[in-house]
Amino acid sequence: MTLSVPRVVVDYRHKAFPSAYEGSDTATLVGRLNVLSCNYPTPVVVVRSNALDHNIRTLQGLCDRSGMSLAPHVKTTMSPEVASAQLAAGAWGITLATPSQVRIFRRLGANRIILANEVVDPAAIEWLHREMAQDADFFCFSYVDSTDGIELLEKTLSRAGLRRPLPVIIEIGVPGGRAGVRDLRLVAELAERTSGSAYLNLAGVGGFEGVVQGPLDGRLLADVRKYLRELRAAADAAIPHHSCEAEPFIVTVGGSCFIEMIATELGQRWRTKRGVRVVLRSGCYVTHDSLGYARYRELLHTEYRLVDLKPALRLWSRVLARPEPGLAIMDFGKRDTGVDAGFPVPELRLRRDGVEPGEIEPSEIVAVNDQHAYLRTRSGSALDLDIGDRVGFGVSHPCTTFDKWQVIPVVDDRHVLTGVLQTFF
Repeated sequence: MTLSVPRVVVDYRHKAFPSAYEGSDTATLVGRLNVLSCNYPTPVVVVRSNALDHNIRTLQGLCDRSGMSLAPHVKTTMSPEVASAQLAAGAWGITLATPSQVRIFRRLGANRIILANEVVDPAAIEWLHREMAQDADFFCFSYVDSTDGIELLEKTLSRAGLRRPLPVIIEIGVPGGRAGVRDLRLVAELAERTSGSAYLNLAGVGGFEGVVQGPLDGRLLADVRKYLRELRAAADAAIPHHSCEAEPFIVTVGGSCFIEMIATELGQRWRTKRGVRVVLRSGCYVTHDSLGYARYRELLHTEYRLVDLKPALRLWSRVLARPEPGLAIMDFGKRDTGVDAGFPVPELRLRRDGVEPGEIEPSEIVAVNDQHAYLRTRSGSALDLDIGDRVGFGVSHPCTTFDKWQVIPVVDDRHVLTGVLQTFF
């Protein structure tokens, strides 16, 4: 599968680029533009190319070694450039979260998609049916977790005039979580009901281990393992009802916190068993992060040998004001970066007349407004920053940062532009 990637011409909507380059095709700026030049606007989020490429190769390699297929969750970036790189590295397909996201990537050429959600909107069901009816090579798997959901799909498809059954995956949830079957005794019933439908095909079972919550300690790891083993049991209950010999039975999970546990609990379980495909749907791994996911990975490392993922996002911001000795007001806010999994982490300092970034004293963001952030020293001492100085921050939870930018510069280790990532939120 290959995706079409539209070219990008810089205009006034692209806050990540200097106004002097409006009207320029970004391809002509590669190798010419340095994001740390004095006239480059801030705030700006950049992606470090070496880390991005490393993460894509690393997770694909783990999947290959573990006997798993990879369908990365593209809702993290909504970027055709990133998705294309993941597919080129060997991804089996892509994952998306909503019908509108599927429409976008369908228009870009995607032909194997896991829609990791229930679909209950009649217009979305009819559109999906039309797309699959018109193209025998297009597969879109969606979730079901109840007889009501199955009947809603069937009624809508019967009105549309069925020409091709929709493949569905039974979602397994957890008490207090979001969608998904709570009582595993219902799995066989739903599997039988789906396999007997004229409008649907039973394609597999799936879930998301990230809905298992708790303090970051060994109990959380035990609870996630329990969930994965329940998913295995659900698969065993549903497999006898899978009758489509042309397609393997899918067992799918996927976040970016517990990748190696999934490889151990699921990948190794069915590695040698024909007719089962374990599909990992991780998304945030592609840029990793500097705080939220990193903490989960540190916990997992206490029991598993981890692959090395590198933070690829960096936010550059200037000091706007120094109203108090230990406080600097930065020129970014919630409109520029996600803060739901922790505030950005200060990593580097660049003097306003400097050209090379250096170390920054121990400090932290303590509050964020829409367009301002509050940086304080941890010791409470005076902060060695001047108005106009720049600070480079690591970012947590990339999902809620990518959606703040239409175009994101990709840079090398010298901060020189090597390309761009478009986002289609």
